[in-house]
Amino acid sequence: MQPHLVVESAGLTHPGMVRDTNEDSFAILESRGLFLVADGMGGRAAGEVASRMAIDTVRDFFDDPDSTWPVAVGVGPPTVRSSEARYVDQGLPLLVAGIQLANGRIYAAARRDREKRGMGTTFVAALARDSHVAIAHVGDSRAYRLRDRRLELLTRDHSLVNECIRLGHLLPEQASSFPLQHVITRALGTDEAVEVETRIDSIESGDVLLLCSDGLSGVVSAQDIASILEEHPDPRNAASRLVARANENGGPDNVTCVVARWRSGPGGAARR
Repeated sequence: MQPHLVVESAGLTHPGMVRDTNEDSFAILESRGLFLVADGMGGRAAGEVASRMAIDTVRDFFDDPDSTWPVAVGVGPPTVRSSEARYVDQGLPLLVAGIQLANGRIYAAARRDREKRGMGTTFVAALARDSHVAIAHVGDSRAYRLRDRRLELLTRDHSLVNECIRLGHLLPEQASSFPLQHVITRALGTDEAVEVETRIDSIESGDVLLLCSDGLSGVVSAQDIASILEEHPDPRNAASRLVARANENGGPDNVTCVVARWRSGPGGAARR
């Protein structure tokens, strides 16, 4: 029998110190184990529209998935492969389907409204059930896990700089000086179909999960992120301190984070 795990979570978003508007969005559905962060892009507040559409669509999809399928022309139910077959059958395909649905809705909205042409959003989501968590993402919003004082990046940026590193055209230590480091190669709403990258990990008591936009990960070092998560066990305090540190470092972009921490609880099987 798996240990019973209890989760505590909190999120915070801030426009930063430079921008007048906030195009980031987030949502926490703790009872469902669902955590979402989106970082919008596009002129005339279209990025704000795209990120909010993504968050609302995925959240609503979990409330009533049957009424919202199919997602878009040419996009069928997702195929997900994993050794954790039982868990995947329960949740991950639904998460991928919700993200694909959001992509189709944002894409259609952008085509209908000329002022919203080109809008899109990055997206990162975590779905925790039993003693596992599924991570799904598009773009460069990230998921980190702090375990035993070690911070691990659970996502792979869909960005031009990361692609150049992968192909051997750029060394990792050259990334910070790469002139197009903020160019992303994948986002929700920019194409009719989107590939959602996924992974599944175990959850242990004491684990901390961080979802964030690049307004945090691109401004605050991994070492500082780990230190803040260690020093502030309360997710509310941790989220507040992470956003504050990004702003202390100049706050050049909107900054958003969701922090979830698991601990052992009384009882038998883990919460579903």
